[in-house]
Amino acid sequence: MQQPRLLDGVRVLEVAGDGCAVAAKLLADLGAEVETIEGTACGAVRSELSPEAVRYWRGSRRRERPHPIAPGETGAHDALAHALAGRTILVESADPVLRARLGLEPGALAAAHPALVHVSITPFGTTGPRAGWRGSDLVAAAAGGAAHLVGESDDPPVRMAGNQSYVSAGVVAVAGALMALHHASRTGRGQHVDVSVQEAVAALGHICGLAKYRDDGLVPRRRGSSLFASVPSGAYACSDGLVYLIVNRPRHWDALASWIREVTGVDEVLDPMFRGPSSNRIEHRELLDLWIRELAARHDVQAFLAEAGARRLAVTPVQRALEVLADPQLAARGFWRELHGVRVAGSPFGHVETTRAAPSGPPPPPAPPVPRSAAPRPLDGLRVIELTAGMAGPWVGRWMAWAGAEVIRVESHARPDVVRLYVPPRATDRTPRPDQSPWFTDWNAGKRFVALDLEKPSARRVLHALVERADVVVENMLPGVAAKLGASYTALAAVNPRLVMLSTTGFGGTGPRANQATWGPNIEAVSGLATLTGFAHVPCSITQFAYPDALSALHGLVAVLAALHHRDQRGRGAHIDLSQYECLAAALGDVLLAASERGEEPARAGNRLAHAAPHGVFPCAGDDAWCAITCRDDDDWRALGEALGRPGWAVDPALVTAAARVERAAELERALGAWTHSRTALEVAERLQRAGVPAAPVQTIADLWERDPHLAARGAFERVAHRSQGEVVANAIPLHLSATPGRTDFAGGVVGADNATGVRGLLGLTEEEIAALVAEGALEPPRA
Repeated sequence: MQQPRLLDGVRVLEVAGDGCAVAAKLLADLGAEVETIEGTACGAVRSELSPEAVRYWRGSRRRERPHPIAPGETGAHDALAHALAGRTILVESADPVLRARLGLEPGALAAAHPALVHVSITPFGTTGPRAGWRGSDLVAAAAGGAAHLVGESDDPPVRMAGNQSYVSAGVVAVAGALMALHHASRTGRGQHVDVSVQEAVAALGHICGLAKYRDDGLVPRRRGSSLFASVPSGAYACSDGLVYLIVNRPRHWDALASWIREVTGVDEVLDPMFRGPSSNRIEHRELLDLWIRELAARHDVQAFLAEAGARRLAVTPVQRALEVLADPQLAARGFWRELHGVRVAGSPFGHVETTRAAPSGPPPPPAPPVPRSAAPRPLDGLRVIELTAGMAGPWVGRWMAWAGAEVIRVESHARPDVVRLYVPPRATDRTPRPDQSPWFTDWNAGKRFVALDLEKPSARRVLHALVERADVVVENMLPGVAAKLGASYTALAAVNPRLVMLSTTGFGGTGPRANQATWGPNIEAVSGLATLTGFAHVPCSITQFAYPDALSALHGLVAVLAALHHRDQRGRGAHIDLSQYECLAAALGDVLLAASERGEEPARAGNRLAHAAPHGVFPCAGDDAWCAITCRDDDDWRALGEALGRPGWAVDPALVTAAARVERAAELERALGAWTHSRTALEVAERLQRAGVPAAPVQTIADLWERDPHLAARGAFERVAHRSQGEVVANAIPLHLSATPGRTDFAGGVVGADNATGVRGLLGLTEEEIAALVAEGALEPPRA
C-alpha cells in the first residue's frame, strides 16, 4: 500500500548540523520536500556522528543545494534569503557565531519571512546563561540526566546507543514545528521554535524526573536491567538466551506467581503480601528474582515466550542487532527498505490509512473559544478523545493539552490505569490515591476525565457522540480491544469521517507479535537498544525511564499533527497504526545500518566512538560524580590540550590524527581521568567549555532541579495548580514557541471528575438522560 504523504506541499530548508539531521529526516518521512545546505563557506559543520549515522540521518529523500552559501555576512544573508523563498519551515542547528553570520536571528527572519516556521535545535537552547556552550550527544545525555540512569551501578554512566539525545531533540523539534505550522495555516503567522537538546533529554526521562523526586525525595540511579518502580523486572537467563520480563499490574503478578508455583513448587510465592501494586514487592525484589531465575532456567527462550504470552505477561526476547534485522515482525510489516543492497530501517510512520475526502456539510461543533484574557496557543480549537493507559498514549494528549487542545480522557473504575494504583510513599495506610501519582501529573495534566463503562451499549453511544465532536482519538489498547468496545477506526470514522485516530501499541496492529503485551523496557530489549548500549561485559542495559514509551508518544504526536495538516489541506481523516518497536528500530537506524553492511554484531563500546577520541565520562571529586567530555576533531583536540595545560598533545606525532587518538583511547582516558578526579564536575565542564570543548556534568534530577541555573532561567520546570494538592511542580514540555507559548492549566482529578462538563455540558444531555446512563452503569459517578 502506498503511504500518503501527509506533509505533501510543505517545503523545508535544513541548515545542516548534527542537531537537525533527525528532524529533517522525520519531516521527509512524512512527505515534506527537504533541501539541505551542507558545509557552507561561512562555517564548517563540526560533527561527532559516525559515517553510518551521516548516511542514515541525512540520506532520506533530501537534496543538497548545488552551491554553498557565499562567504561574507552580506553575501550570506542574501543567499540565505534566496534559499528561503517559498519555504514553509527552516530547521537549523547553528552555533551563535554562525547564526549571526547567516542572519538566523529569529527577529530578523520573522520580519523578512512572517509566515516562516523557524526551528532552532541547539545543545542548550538559544537563551540562558549556557546558550553558548558546545554540545554533543554524550554531553546532552549527561546534562539532561539520562546518562546517570543507564548502565550498571558499579560502572560509569553511559549514553544510549545510536545518538538518542539527537533523536529525542529531533522528534521534539518536529512536534514543535508542526504545532507552529498548524497555527500558521490558520493565521498566516509563523514563529520561532527554540529546542534545547538538554531539555529534550530531561523531558523524555521524566519518569525519573522532578514530580517523582519531589514526591519521594529519592534520586534514581542506574541499576542494570531492573527498574526501581516495577517489581519484578529484569533480564532473566533461559537455557539458550535472555528474556525481559516486567510486571506492573496486580493481575500480571498473580499470573506470574501461579506459573512459578506450578513449575517450581514454591508455595511462598502465593503469599498475599506480594499481591497488589509493585510497591508491595519492592522490598522483596531479590527473593522474587531468585524464583524467576529458577523458572526461566527451566525453559528455552521460545518456550518461555510462548507460555508467558498465553498468560498475558509482558515478556520479550533480548535481541541483538542481527536478530532485529531478521525479525519476522518487522518483515511482516514491511519495515525495511533496501539501499544499494543493504537492509536499512524504514520510516516509523509506515502504516497510515486515510479516508476518502469527507462529504461536504457542516463541520463538527468547535471546542469552546479561548477566553480573551488567555494568550493563544498553537492547537486552540482542537478536541481530543483519549482511550489510553500508561505513558505511550497519555503523553500524546498531555502535549496537545499544553498546546491548547481540549483533551477528554475516557476511563473506567473497573479497569484503572496503572498510575491510578499509585500509593504515596508516606501513606501509612497503603491506600492508593489515583489523582496524586507524580506520573499521573506528568502524563495527564491539563485533561478532563470522563468515566464510561464501554462494555455497555449506551456508553458506546456516548463515546460516539463525543467523537462526532472531536478532531482526534488516541488509543493504545492491544489490537482488537478497541473494536470490541465499539471504538475501532471503522466505527468511529463512520460518525466522523474527518477524524484523525492514533492507535499505538508495542508491535503495531499487524504481524505475528501484534497481540503481545509490552511495556517500554520490553521494547528496549527486543529492539536491540539494551544489547547495543553499555560496556562490553554487560549483556543487557535498560534505561530507568522507559525511553521507548516517551519516544513513541512523541512519534505518535508528530503523526497526529501531520495527519491534521493533511486533513485540513485535503479533507481526509486518517488512521495511524504506530509500532513502538518500529519507532525505536528507526531511532537505531545508523547502528542497524552498520550491522547490515558488515554482517556482524556491533561491539558494545560504552561511551567510546570508533572515529574520534577522547570521548567519555570521567570521574570527578564527590560521590558518583562524573563529567562527560567530547573531542570531535583536531580543533577540539588542540583546545583540550590547552585547557589541561598540555599543549604538547596538539603536536605529538603519535596523537596528531583522529585515528591515532582512537588507537590510544584507553591511554588518553587514563590521563584525562587523572586530571578530572580531583576537580568537581562543574569545574571541569566550565573550564573546558571556556576553551570551546563540549563538556557537561553528569547530572541527577537533584542537580537539574537544585543546581542548574540554565534550566531555571529557561523555565524547564513548570508549576501547575492541582485539584487536591494545591500546586505541583513537574518537568515542563521542552518547547519554546515565540508567538503561541503553551501552558498547563491544572492537574489532578479522579476518574469521572469531569462527567458534568465532558458529557452533560458538551453533549447537552438532560438530567433525566444523565440519570438513565448512571442507572445503567454506563456513566460511572466520580470517585477516588
